[in-house]
Amino acid sequence: MATHVGRRCLASAGMALAAACAVLVACGGDSTSPTETPTNASEWVAFVNWDEKTVVEVQMVESGAALSYSPSVLTFEAGKPYVLRIINAASNGKHYFSPEGTSFYQAIATRKIETADAEYKAPYFDAVELLPGGVLELYFVPVVAGTYDIICTITGHVAAGMTGTATITGGDGYQLDLEVAADFNTALATDARRSGDDPVWDTAADVTVAMFESGATLGYVPPNLNLTKDAGYKLAISNSSGHASKHYYTAAEFYRSVVFRKAEDSQAEIKAPYLNAVELLIGGSSTLFMVPTATGSFDVVCTIEGHEAAGMVGTIAVGP
Repeated sequence: MATHVGRRCLASAGMALAAACAVLVACGGDSTSPTETPTNASEWVAFVNWDEKTVVEVQMVESGAALSYSPSVLTFEAGKPYVLRIINAASNGKHYFSPEGTSFYQAIATRKIETADAEYKAPYFDAVELLPGGVLELYFVPVVAGTYDIICTITGHVAAGMTGTATITGGDGYQLDLEVAADFNTALATDARRSGDDPVWDTAADVTVAMFESGATLGYVPPNLNLTKDAGYKLAISNSSGHASKHYYTAAEFYRSVVFRKAEDSQAEIKAPYLNAVELLIGGSSTLFMVPTATGSFDVVCTIEGHEAAGMVGTIAVGP
């Protein structure tokens, strides 16, 4: 399927950092908006008024052998805030909502993906897969004008009709730097170990971390992890339904050093080049599939105000 792309300008990360004039709070809340048209993703997210967001709903539909998105044609206005709510109404299988060719996900400034379990933050996302009955919300600002093809990449699903388009209109001269970190090795985004068919996943180890609350004391259990370079891991993070607060498991430097296959929760599978942060909602859990590629000690912290001081810190040590 051909993808027709309009105006596109992905400025360099260095330029964007130099031009940055908006600082987001750790949890993605209010911030000071720039006075000029934004050029990078975090500025776009801060620039718009999220109280004025438009919610667009897409359902994944099965009708006998026929599959589809409903609606299959989406249109967004550049520079406006949106929430794209994707629902897998099908009961028999999971389905992808994936850009084909030049990525729709790289033409938008993404605030977060949210499910009933967690919130995920990344410079951009590669694909999302909705489990049967799953619901996912993508918070974003469309920026780069063009028409982008959307498909379900599961074998046979395109032939069965699961295709669509997402068009971004307007935005003449708008620019978008996705703010991919300068220290991110882009080869990790195409590493063969991102595939579930890679042998590394045959021996992947299960690791668990639970959020801890006791009065004013917070923490991770265990606070410190010891992993091995180039081994596969399924890191399951959970936040008890009896807790009073949601919590982050933020290890930004570590996340940028791993082969990231996916994050999986009860609603969806989320794929990205790397994560910036994961926030577990009350009662939520998520499993990160990853392969560490760099040795060293990496800090973990909950970035909600006061939580670090209350003890919600840890480390991930990666050995040879």
